[in-house]
Amino acid sequence: MATVWRGEDPLLARPVAVKTLDPMLAEDEALRTRFRREAVAAAAVAHPNIVATYDTGEDDGVAYIVMELVEGATLRQAIDLHGPLPPARAADIAAQVADALAAAHGRGLVHRDVKPSNVLVQLDGRVKVTDFGIAKAADQGHEDLTRAGKVMGTARYLAPEQLEGHPVDERADVYSLGLVLYEMLTGNAPFGADTEIGTAVARLTTTAPRLGEVRAGIPPGLAHVAERALERDPEQRWPNAASMRDALLPFRVAAPDRTVDATMPVALPAQPRQQPVTSHPTIIDDDGMGMGARILIWVLAIALGFGGGYAGYVLATDNSTTPSAAPPATVGDLPISAVTSFDPDTSDTNKTEHPEATGNVIDGDTATVWTTEAYRQANVGGKSGVGLVLELTNPGRVSAVNLTADAGMNVEIYTSDTSGSTLAAWGEPKGSGENLGDSATVAVQGRAPVRFVLVWLTLLPADGSGRFVGRIAEVTVRGTPA
Repeated sequence: MATVWRGEDPLLARPVAVKTLDPMLAEDEALRTRFRREAVAAAAVAHPNIVATYDTGEDDGVAYIVMELVEGATLRQAIDLHGPLPPARAADIAAQVADALAAAHGRGLVHRDVKPSNVLVQLDGRVKVTDFGIAKAADQGHEDLTRAGKVMGTARYLAPEQLEGHPVDERADVYSLGLVLYEMLTGNAPFGADTEIGTAVARLTTTAPRLGEVRAGIPPGLAHVAERALERDPEQRWPNAASMRDALLPFRVAAPDRTVDATMPVALPAQPRQQPVTSHPTIIDDDGMGMGARILIWVLAIALGFGGGYAGYVLATDNSTTPSAAPPATVGDLPISAVTSFDPDTSDTNKTEHPEATGNVIDGDTATVWTTEAYRQANVGGKSGVGLVLELTNPGRVSAVNLTADAGMNVEIYTSDTSGSTLAAWGEPKGSGENLGDSATVAVQGRAPVRFVLVWLTLLPADGSGRFVGRIAEVTVRGTPA
């Protein structure tokens, strides 16, 4: 419905992108309104991972939007050229998109068309989300431009509730981002059919193949992030984009601080002098691209292949005369020196929660497990819970806890410098998860160094005999050394 041109802002002496509405569509007032609303929706959210909108209007009957010009390629082009991305790079891109969506959701906007072609990847590794053309206020009291029975969005990336014509909220964007993450990790969408509509309908009747069965080497916790996002029932997904972003952070590439204001001057690698803009700007659309764009995409593919994604940033800082700061510590598994069971609510010495088996959760063997006692009620027999205390070999900043366990448990994560003898002594939980899968990641808030981590089970799954038991095979703690 539109064409994007590279343009020049002579007043501020900066390149810009100018999107113009197709003149053939300009007579449709609903489309014109939708086009104007795209500018208003995008301009309402200022975020480093969202393409900035500068201006909108009409000139001689041509409706236009002036936006930030992003040098790079779409994620769609990168996947098509390069195939599956390294898991850490895919997690990094997805986390940035989730951060952008969280900002939009915070302003009451649901994007409704999250897909690889709407994610622009720059050579320094940062991504930009674009095309808020069908963004809709989450508050259903706002006017909707869609007609009754009409589904808006790209069929291949629609959430099930969008396909069925139900009201959507931010969890629809979470589902679409799950599809994008799955495609980054495998090179292909999880659902396929002969037509776009067939692909969409498959989402209502089938379950996506498990990522571990499609591609080896994907961390189980990262696979869980994508698979939870792809739950057909919105209630079973990540509750919002922010929680999905936090779950992705432990798996992402360590990268430069991305919170810098993108409008501030930054040092860039030396570039050939640009030729003056001619009177015939380059058209960039889905139907074709110039040779310069093709070269740029191949450069991007090489950068993605190395998993760096931000080489431009490194080169830019290499020539600086300012002493370089120490690189950020890499997120990894923090060594665990000891594990003990924890049950402060019982005085029954027969219920010891199997302390002799606690070492099974850190032996690297998923065939050996630690189990709770068997209870008559799922809520741990009415107690506040039971759990495991993990003692780190050295203090660390914990960002997540990975669990390989029976599905269906509710878990809370606590951290502390000391191992408290009561639950109250641990303070407030730093992370939680409900109805977890058999391979789950629980994001942990707070970045102060700690020595102890409490994995606290508050709801247990049925064991098939009318009792409720929690079984954990492996636990790893993700973070950075203090």
